[in-house]
Amino acid sequence: MQTKQKLSEDQISFFDIFGFLYFPGLLSDRIDQITEEFESVWREYGGGHSGETHDGTQRSALVPFPDRSEYLSSLLDDQRVHDTVSSLCGEDFNYTSGDGNLYVGDTQWHSDGYNTRPVSSIKMAFYLDPVTHDAGALRVIPGSHRVGGPFAESLQKTFVRKDPSTGH
Repeated sequence: MQTKQKLSEDQISFFDIFGFLYFPGLLSDRIDQITEEFESVWREYGGGHSGETHDGTQRSALVPFPDRSEYLSSLLDDQRVHDTVSSLCGEDFNYTSGDGNLYVGDTQWHSDGYNTRPVSSIKMAFYLDPVTHDAGALRVIPGSHRVGGPFAESLQKTFVRKDPSTGH
């Protein structure tokens, strides 16, 4: 059984300031099974728009994703995941949803749930393919998570496309 290992004060401060943390190899002992389960769910449910398979020309996504696999759902109980999330969100945190994605090309900068959630939330992502600066690495704009702050508000107004049908 794994022992509890909460984030350090330095890690929590870094997250508060920059809006992200990076844990290379956090679940390296489980990555092969995670990858197998991802591929199994993808095959069974046909991720993407209208259930088609991923053809490599555009991003494909399946929501919910981990909920479709007992093994992937069990990751919430892995002490490393639990302790990371509870260090940031408190012991009474709730899992709300997860998604599976196959990306193609660059993704436009966006914030996840900016200014739409009444409670604090985080997104924990697992990258199953190797990523580098030039090929698929997540890019974060430090400070963009500070809802209501002048910098974050400016980013929202400048970079986030609005849906022309709703204006949101």
